[in-house]
Amino acid sequence: MAFSINGFIYANWTSRLPRLQTMYDIDNGETGFVLTSLAVGALLAMPLAGYLIVRNGSQQLSIVSTLVFILSVPAMAYMPGYLGLLILMPLIGVATGVMDVAINAQSVEIERLWGKPITSSFHACFSGGMFLGAGTAALFIYLGFDLGHHLLAVSVIALLVAAVSLPYFLRDDPAAAVDSGGNGSKFGLAIILLGIASLCTMIGEGAMADWTPLYMTRVTGSEEALAPMGQAAFSGAMLVGRSVGDYVRARIGSLSVVRIGAFLSFLGVSAAILFPTPLVSILGFGLVGLGLANIVPVIFSEASKVPGLRPGVGISSVSTIGYSAFLFGPPLIGFVSDYQNSLLPQGMAFFPGVEGLRVGLGLVALLMAVLLGLAVFYLRVDD
Repeated sequence: MAFSINGFIYANWTSRLPRLQTMYDIDNGETGFVLTSLAVGALLAMPLAGYLIVRNGSQQLSIVSTLVFILSVPAMAYMPGYLGLLILMPLIGVATGVMDVAINAQSVEIERLWGKPITSSFHACFSGGMFLGAGTAALFIYLGFDLGHHLLAVSVIALLVAAVSLPYFLRDDPAAAVDSGGNGSKFGLAIILLGIASLCTMIGEGAMADWTPLYMTRVTGSEEALAPMGQAAFSGAMLVGRSVGDYVRARIGSLSVVRIGAFLSFLGVSAAILFPTPLVSILGFGLVGLGLANIVPVIFSEASKVPGLRPGVGISSVSTIGYSAFLFGPPLIGFVSDYQNSLLPQGMAFFPGVEGLRVGLGLVALLMAVLLGLAVFYLRVDD
């Protein structure tokens, strides 16, 4: 339920990015920096969260960070201006960053007690929360709720779910957070390649979560109430993919999952860029969600098995590289989307007329191609 809360709240506020732009009179580039400031707070908080978990366990940290995240998000609708928003977002980022580390630590402990892999199931709960959150956002927009009342309402819903579920978190042993195997010092090519794969995947996930509502309204010309449907298609397809992820990995192997997923993601983004109609874009974003669904669980699993590294160190190293995507990914896409005309007067050289956010998502398509190349030629994944 905590994973679901995370996705539910996130999808609700990112679905209202068009309204946030209007309220604070900001463009795509400035919106990118709003998203980046949140990522800065999250990345700064993650090492501290890991330290606190090693010392005290993840139970209390999970409960506190979840509650702070729920309560802090509505404040973004009540800032006095753009500068106030930039000050608030890193604080929300700290809450979500600590929450992400803490609830993942809980999931590791549950998996250890469960006796078999269930990581994809927890990530499926996050995707399910995003899917439900995008649908909820569309409903609130249709009913005429402004941003502040919308976010307050979903926070109340999330608090009720948290009150029921968080007391059941496990009291884990802090000593279990320190692995005994490996010397923890080897940072080799395997970690770098897995980190790059994680980086490409997370930029793709972040772009779909953050920019699809704007893409639907500004590029495809859809109504604002339809804007969250691109995000809903992405998160819904990701939910389906993660729900069957463990079964599929057992049938065809983890490496095949990464290769096929990268190809589907590239195909989906390319379709949305080249045929920017509401229907094609929604289907394309859904294809991206299906493709990316199980890549991060596979990458993190492989990082825990890198020779010479403690499992926790391997996962931490790869996730740090991956999460850095949220530092430069949003502003880079926003910058390219807003200012590419001065760099490419005719749009993309091979596709005249492809401009704005279509070029911004072109960067995502390029990274999906890089991910596919890594999976085909360089990554070695053991089941």
